[in-house]
Amino acid sequence: MKNPPLHPTKTFYMKNNIFNFFKNLLNKSFWSTFFQKGWKRIKKTKIYGFSYFRPPDYRYQLEVFKQRVNPRRRKEIESRIQSFSYKPLISVVMPVYNVERQWLIEAIESVFKQIYTDWELCIADDASPAPYIKEVLENYRKKDPRVKVVYLSSNVGIALSTNEALTLAKGEFVAFMDHDDCLAPSSLFEVVDLLNREPLTDLIYTDEDKLSMGGLRLRPVRKQAWDPSLLLSYNYICHLVVCRSNLIHTIGQLRQGFEGSQDYDFLLRITELTNHVVHIPKVLYHWRMIPGSAAAIIDAKAKAFDHARKALQEALIRRGIKGKIEDGHLPGTFHVIEEES
Repeated sequence: MKNPPLHPTKTFYMKNNIFNFFKNLLNKSFWSTFFQKGWKRIKKTKIYGFSYFRPPDYRYQLEVFKQRVNPRRRKEIESRIQSFSYKPLISVVMPVYNVERQWLIEAIESVFKQIYTDWELCIADDASPAPYIKEVLENYRKKDPRVKVVYLSSNVGIALSTNEALTLAKGEFVAFMDHDDCLAPSSLFEVVDLLNREPLTDLIYTDEDKLSMGGLRLRPVRKQAWDPSLLLSYNYICHLVVCRSNLIHTIGQLRQGFEGSQDYDFLLRITELTNHVVHIPKVLYHWRMIPGSAAAIIDAKAKAFDHARKALQEALIRRGIKGKIEDGHLPGTFHVIEEES
């Protein structure tokens, strides 16, 4: 008796993994990880699209396939954009430091692929030693006036380099993006669509997933609606975050000394100024899983957890909350125990 045929989604998933297998044989980072960590490490982290060797999430792959922006959906979005009464300029802010060429190009290209076109890309290069960084950035700067670039003379870290990129921003809203991640083509459209329906919104965040180095989307993170108390446990907001620019300047932008958790410190401070925070329950941000990155290995940046605790402790002081912070059940999470008055 013949085996029943595979579900179309499973077939697609297997073909995609086979393609990624051969694609990654040409990837320098793949071989570097292979010789340093071994084959088990590659299969464990799933960063190179080898998830065929583990039970795949067929349901999510089917969801990704169904939610793709096909020509019909693109026309619907373009028609919706034409009907907007409010079309704000959105400044996409991206600090860059020595990222691999292909990931930088894919990140920038994901901004250029936005269906909503009223954007500007503000990039700060944090004194990257790799010569191709400036070459890539200059090519895009000359290609489109919406791309703005500042080159720092010395390495100052992610917080201060982000602030330098913010100095270029002229938009009413700012979207934060890492130099190796990707936006979904409809990301900025969904943001502006929300702003037309809820114009008082000051901060927007979306769902996200992980992006393997082979280009496979994995591990979707479904977030819940705005919950200030949950934010005191961990940074459940993460990516994508879009903020009203005047609030960013009011709080003094990002602060040095919170490296790895500078975004958590930022969110704790900015949400003390507004409660007009809205969640878009759609996966609009793809976080690249690179060896050694926080997306691939949760303990890759050990100091980030200490800085998160520091940010939370300072938030309690600002808010006049007396209590102690205990570690949560998972790394990087906390439990605030308030003192009885």
